[in-house]
Amino acid sequence: MDPREEIRARISLREVVGRYVELKPAGRGRYKGLCPFHKEKTPSFYVDDEKGLFYCFGCKAGGDVFTFLEKIEGLSFAEALERLAAEAGVELPERPREKKDKDLYQINALALEFFRRQMNEKARRYLEGRGIKPTYVEAFRLGYAPPGWDRLTQHLAREGIPLEKAVAAGVLAEKDGRIYDRFRDRLVVPILDPSGRVVAFSGRTLDPEGQPKYLNSPESPIFKKRELLFGLPQAREAIREKKRAIVVEGLFDVIALHQMGYRETVAVLGSAFTPEQALLLKRLGVQDLYLAFDADEAGRKATLAGLDLEVVRSFHVRAALLPEGLDPGDLLLREDGKKLFEEALENALSEVEFRFEEASRGADLKTPEGKRQVLEALLPRLVNAEPFDPVAEALKALILDRLGLLPEALEELIARRRRRRGRKELTTADVLGASPSQAGERVLLLELDVIALLLTLPPETFRYWVRFVEDRVEPPEKGLLREFFEAAHQVHYDPRRVRQRLLDREEGAVLFERLMLASPPEPPELERLLEKSLARLREGYYRKRLEELKNALAREATPELLREIQELQQKIEAERRRYRAEL
Repeated sequence: MDPREEIRARISLREVVGRYVELKPAGRGRYKGLCPFHKEKTPSFYVDDEKGLFYCFGCKAGGDVFTFLEKIEGLSFAEALERLAAEAGVELPERPREKKDKDLYQINALALEFFRRQMNEKARRYLEGRGIKPTYVEAFRLGYAPPGWDRLTQHLAREGIPLEKAVAAGVLAEKDGRIYDRFRDRLVVPILDPSGRVVAFSGRTLDPEGQPKYLNSPESPIFKKRELLFGLPQAREAIREKKRAIVVEGLFDVIALHQMGYRETVAVLGSAFTPEQALLLKRLGVQDLYLAFDADEAGRKATLAGLDLEVVRSFHVRAALLPEGLDPGDLLLREDGKKLFEEALENALSEVEFRFEEASRGADLKTPEGKRQVLEALLPRLVNAEPFDPVAEALKALILDRLGLLPEALEELIARRRRRRGRKELTTADVLGASPSQAGERVLLLELDVIALLLTLPPETFRYWVRFVEDRVEPPEKGLLREFFEAAHQVHYDPRRVRQRLLDREEGAVLFERLMLASPPEPPELERLLEKSLARLREGYYRKRLEELKNALAREATPELLREIQELQQKIEAERRRYRAEL
């Protein structure tokens, strides 16, 4: 059996969801509660334990037990699969690379145990000097790497760890054939992945003259800086509750802000916010994103780089700026530290204001040269804007107000820059000069109705009714129904596996809703419903084809086109009579 199916068979979706949501019975095998993915006062979140599906009729979130765990914990599918497999007692097939990765996780875990046992008075005094309390030393599992070249090396050797693997994990280093401890006389901060596994370390020197100030693990198969956020496992619950995240630059900034009550804080592990890091927050349902980078030139550039990410456009983004020379980690040592940071959040600049402020720094907006400088800096964001982009529209309004330009002049400037830049790849709408086909959208919805009806059926009758539909309709080569037929054949008519394939598609949200509302009818009623739905679907296919022919006819009228159009109109009328007779 497929491990995913075995997990679904062993684990109750209701029990998993019930750990996060108070559920109440809502009919046979169904439960309802307040949606954990958006704020609501009246329950619109439903769990169907028999179908193994959840769906919110408010925010449209839906899926199976894997999807739920991904969304609620911010995990990837592979991470959710691994966690549920462990809970269900299902053994996952292991690939060679996964075995190597497990070795690296194990080595890092052993190294962390060693570092934590070595914690001494010197490291504690440093932490006290930064205002960090023992509770947060424990919460972030801080440790100490002792002086000497081979303390950890000897410990790992005694544990039976091949030293070359410890080098690959990054806790040891090698030079001229000699293996030695990478971290020595440093306060050690473990870096965790979203599942809470140790993947790397950052070591802060305790010697005032020591260089480098921070020494980090090199990247490895399990550690990619751009794919991780420091503090995410500790911040996950607060982020989900508040629907907001504060992103800072330093690891100790995160610890300090958590101690001050801002538990939704995480840190980048490089010089800027990345698309992969933004997606981690998007999975947790973040709506408000505060970029609280340092107020110096590098911090401002990092903030702008973060704002330019495509995925960031799905958040309400603000730039929170502390007074120059201060970073969040300094605030623990000030009586007014929390007040200063709260003011920075309250006065945080919107994306539009921050962009304009950065573009106009040092420019005299009363002069043509100053205005040109601002426009040159802001035009790329306007030229690359999507249709109905609210940030771009707000930015245009601010430019018109602050620079005193005429709307027509700004629009002409943007259009001219777009022409100079060159056209992007043409879309269908560009070629036809039309919006997406209404007939095509109707066909998709009709296909989803038929598919949802079939997916409510028990496994023992599923094959029969899929073939029933196949005998009565010929879907287009690239249609959703065609994909449904192919999936059914490939998985030997297992409805659960077919359903999972389709729910992963873009149309999955609509299919979720139909599946949650649908109930399997008795065979005589099912046949009548299918015949009626298929008549509508065939009519939809004919109308879509008719729309294509009419577009062709506008370019060149031929007898063949006119004949096919007439035949299609007759078929459309015949199908309309057929499904009306079923009413």
